[in-house]
Amino acid sequence: MDSYFTGGDNLLVEMEVHGVNLDVTTNQPVIILKDTESKRLLPIWIGQFEATAILMEVQGIKPSRPLTHDLLRAVIDRLEASVTKIVITDLKEGTFFARIHLNTNSTNLEIDARPSDAIALAVRVKVPIFADSKVVDKAAVVSEEGEEDEVARFREFLDNIEPEDFNEPS
Repeated sequence: MDSYFTGGDNLLVEMEVHGVNLDVTTNQPVIILKDTESKRLLPIWIGQFEATAILMEVQGIKPSRPLTHDLLRAVIDRLEASVTKIVITDLKEGTFFARIHLNTNSTNLEIDARPSDAIALAVRVKVPIFADSKVVDKAAVVSEEGEEDEVARFREFLDNIEPEDFNEPS
């Protein structure tokens, strides 16, 4: 699938979950989306619960009881609907916005969502994640040449982190 396509009036850029990390200055989780065709990284600061939900799914950890995003997936399935994609649509005053695209009975719906919730759902139902090109142009950072060592360390971090690491300190 081509990484760029027109979604309505806007050019959309296909992204993939590159990782989840802790911002060392704020100690808040940040999800890193990567442009599938270039070296642009889109960091989005998210809540601890959403970081845990995304990490658990990416790492294949199944909770003993359904998390909120698992419940949402089950409800969508029971309604015989399907998620077709999620789109990071805007960035206003430091806040990202997203839409979940659903299809039910040949009707297309768009639901407003926080990007973290949309991404947590996307990794569960295995649908593409897109970002409006204006959002990518405004907020993405270009990965520098020679960052492969950093990426390898980051991937090692992801392989060893547990969802409990995102719990707030007592």
